[in-house]
Amino acid sequence: MPFPAIIADIGGTSARWAFVPTTGAVQFLPPLPGFNPAVGDPGPMVAGVKGLLSSDMRGSSVQVHVYGAGCGHPDRQARMRDALSGIWGAGRIHVESDLLGAARALHGHDPGLALILGTGMNIGHYDGRALHCPMPSLGFVLGDEGSGADIGKHLLRAYLHDEVPEELRPVLFHDAPTVAEAIRQVHRGTSPQAWLARFTGAVAAHLDHPWLRALVDDRFDRLAALIVRYFPEGQRGEVRAVGSVALGLQDALGPALAAQGMRLGLVINDPLPLLVAHHAPQAGQGSLPPSAIR
Repeated sequence: MPFPAIIADIGGTSARWAFVPTTGAVQFLPPLPGFNPAVGDPGPMVAGVKGLLSSDMRGSSVQVHVYGAGCGHPDRQARMRDALSGIWGAGRIHVESDLLGAARALHGHDPGLALILGTGMNIGHYDGRALHCPMPSLGFVLGDEGSGADIGKHLLRAYLHDEVPEELRPVLFHDAPTVAEAIRQVHRGTSPQAWLARFTGAVAAHLDHPWLRALVDDRFDRLAALIVRYFPEGQRGEVRAVGSVALGLQDALGPALAAQGMRLGLVINDPLPLLVAHHAPQAGQGSLPPSAIR
């Protein structure tokens, strides 16, 4: 990979960026707003990036490698590239799907199943070079089973139907969303999946509540059943995962996969340090700050 380079992992809610200079240590930027070109608005992401970049990071020789949510289709890759072309020339911006980024982070050059489970969900089999994705990615309305948006959607529906146990209502819905607000955010908001996913923030701390555990188990059981449906037995022995939901709720995710004969392997929250190591092995783990390695 030519250097210097920018490597970014961009989700629908948040994004992480790293600068790999020609010489010296890798620089990790603070978390920034995300952008999904399938449904989102790039404005907050672009403004955040512009506000943090140094002159070296904007240089004419910098190559930009983006792994983005919703970037599995050429049209969406083009939208992501266009959003960033005002910062770097479009010809220097290389866009791939966040799932390929997850696979490279989780497996390096080895084959295996890679699962993204954060705001959204996606899964594919990585053969060490390319991804194979037989399961259609249907988004948070029709799919994304087990994701933050999916769990949040089911929690919100139960809340609006007054089905959430009284003791859970203030911890899961401390801002008490109204029906009108929910309709506005989900149907007309700029990032509905991120808004729904925020309701999962307190789930891990209360997963011992039977009602909540049953809801989470139901969504993970559905995810596990889909994995079995789309991937042959020889590919699904171990599932490696990346994302805040996978990490925070792994005590529920692991048993759901085990019930279908699968094992939950490596789980990481942030793929960026391992993506840097994949692209720039000469940088070495020694240049990565401890806070960046999970």
